[in-house]
Amino acid sequence: MYKILILLFLLTNINCIAQNDYHLKMKVSSNETGNEYILDIYRSSKNSKIYFLKYTGEQKYNKADKERIEELWNKKDRKAAENKELNSIHERSKIFTKESFNYSAKDSSIKISDSIVLSKADILSEIERNKNRVVIHGIQIEVTIETNDGVEYSYHVHAPDKDHYKLFEKFVDESSKEFKVFQYHDKY
Repeated sequence: MYKILILLFLLTNINCIAQNDYHLKMKVSSNETGNEYILDIYRSSKNSKIYFLKYTGEQKYNKADKERIEELWNKKDRKAAENKELNSIHERSKIFTKESFNYSAKDSSIKISDSIVLSKADILSEIERNKNRVVIHGIQIEVTIETNDGVEYSYHVHAPDKDHYKLFEKFVDESSKEFKVFQYHDKY
């Protein structure tokens, strides 16, 4: 009997540890040009590291990209795929400053990111409920999560607030204070 209880205890603890190992990448951007940052969270049962990347408002293009931008820009009838390519070139050419920080599992930012990782079904349900929601102003959030077993999934959320996407609103509010970036509620 004791062997079974010990085995159940060990399996429960292994499962809890496995759920805490993940990589969460959250890109937050506002409607205003240049207001963008990325939080890259590497979480393990032993420690957590957050990389904070803030967009400088500048891009650096290589020669091939400059030529391709000029070619596409001067084209009279650009197709949707070509506009997407232009966007892609601009996105990958953005310059970010980068800082890294170590956090404990008790830190509020880590607790909120843990909640986001563990709330997949609830988040997908909320996204479905809000698919027809229209908000003119607000921030965009792109989240990619990769678990320790290699499973990757992502969310795209627009304009989180106290009634919609509460976890994301809470996380953005916390990170805005912590990393001294634009205050979401002050702007919108």
